[in-house]
Amino acid sequence: MSFTGIFKAKNGIVAVVDSKASRVENGQSYEDVHRNPEKLFVFQNGIATTFGANQILVQNPFEFSSKVIAIEDLVYEYLHLKNILDASFFQSLLVKMTSNPANTEPVNFLVGRKIRQEEYILEHHQVRYCAYAQRLATPMEHFFTGGDEKYREHFDNLPYLSQITSVDILQKTVAKELDGLIQYYDQQSEYNPVGKPVKSYVLR
Repeated sequence: MSFTGIFKAKNGIVAVVDSKASRVENGQSYEDVHRNPEKLFVFQNGIATTFGANQILVQNPFEFSSKVIAIEDLVYEYLHLKNILDASFFQSLLVKMTSNPANTEPVNFLVGRKIRQEEYILEHHQVRYCAYAQRLATPMEHFFTGGDEKYREHFDNLPYLSQITSVDILQKTVAKELDGLIQYYDQQSEYNPVGKPVKSYVLR
């Protein structure tokens, strides 16, 4: 399942992600040890994190079989060409996902962009089979999180996060918080879908 988040301070944006890949088979979750998906991407004046499906099936119209493509490969390929995740990236992902109805789990992106000094916007993009939705944060929303419900609820219930104005303090706070939560659920639950190491990045 994983956990990712994008948090806004007065002087920058922090992205934080975990590093675990999970698979579900017969209703049971377990770690996909063969995958170490990249969930954090940095580009010109922006950062993005991804959660949900970390690979999709793409059907080539001239072939019978579908190809499994990792989301990070599509992102890196696009960033190599344009160095920004813009509307046409999400459209191209939608076309690929719509090529195969087996893509039932959506792919989500949380994006933070720098508009100008001390002005930042947060976006949530969700791409699924035959559907695409995007949401922009309101001025009152200081962060978007995605992934495991327990972790999201925990961050939603931290009122002081929106009061932190320094991006450096915010980075330390959210990374430490996520680290501590992972440790807690490692001990408390049979399977913890979120795992270390925690990675974070600051966009000023």
